[in-house]
Amino acid sequence: MVKKLDDARSIDHIGLHLWRAAQHWRDRMRREMAARGFPWHLEARGEVLGHVGPNGVSQAALPERMGLSKQAVQQLLDQLEADGVVTRVTDPADKRLRRVELTGLGLFDLVERNAIKREIENEYKDILGPELFAQMERALRILNEKTATGSPAP
Repeated sequence: MVKKLDDARSIDHIGLHLWRAAQHWRDRMRREMAARGFPWHLEARGEVLGHVGPNGVSQAALPERMGLSKQAVQQLLDQLEADGVVTRVTDPADKRLRRVELTGLGLFDLVERNAIKREIENEYKDILGPELFAQMERALRILNEKTATGSPAP
């Protein structure tokens, strides 16, 4: 079946490097948020917040954006709502729909997430230098634009 033994070995590849870098970034973000008093970022419910901006989001959009079932998203929202991070309100444009909005605590969470993102970026710029960092950012933007699967960006 296998043409060559070399074809059956794991290889070092760009996908692995991208995945590892994303995992390191994500783990750092989660730890930093938990250290600043936002423990939900260490759990699945914290992932929801990356999809809820300062103007809120339609609850119906979250399952597709997150790649989860409606029931799973509902449970995560229930937990975040119990923590006082989000609230669900009737959509003023369509009374049949619900919107997920950030509470004051949720907005504070968003501000802290943005601060940590800036800190991580600045650290990466220090490691790579501003020119290489800018090149990496441009290259990743191009890759994401040219290989998009149609999934909405968080």
